[in-house]
Amino acid sequence: MRKFRLILIFILAVASWNTISAQEVYNYVLQSSTRIVDDPTSSFTHTRIAQFKKTALVYLGAKAKETMPEVTDVFLNEQAYYLSEFVANFLEDVLDDSQSKKSAKKKSILNYINASLMNPLFEDTDVETTEIYLREGDELTPFSLNTDWKKAYHTAIAYKKMDKNKKN
Repeated sequence: MRKFRLILIFILAVASWNTISAQEVYNYVLQSSTRIVDDPTSSFTHTRIAQFKKTALVYLGAKAKETMPEVTDVFLNEQAYYLSEFVANFLEDVLDDSQSKKSAKKKSILNYINASLMNPLFEDTDVETTEIYLREGDELTPFSLNTDWKKAYHTAIAYKKMDKNKKN
């Protein structure tokens, strides 16, 4: 009987942990970005990147709840994951020293911008809001907030492979 209680307690603990951490990736990226933005010791670059991620995730969460009957945790986690990967790959490609030519760097930047713009997630006509990071002109992360980050990530990777194949 004692073993049964321990097993039952363990199962209940695991089940409650799963519901508590259901939006684990989404919440982690949002909290991490918020912490960087709010930290006065964060560098200017880190703050601007984190501000974009925070804004994109807040937009994503609000728009998803507004337009989708049931927003799943899997959906939010997946979008947050691919947002982070998209931004990380973008920064890696732009800062990559092997792309010594300015034209190659510019093409890489445009590929990521296009990947973002070509993969909208919502039917949002408010481009003034969704494209705020594109219009400013000096943003480190010049992407649309209205982006399906999973599709954009895969599109950017496909562009990267095509460019690599053209060089070979």
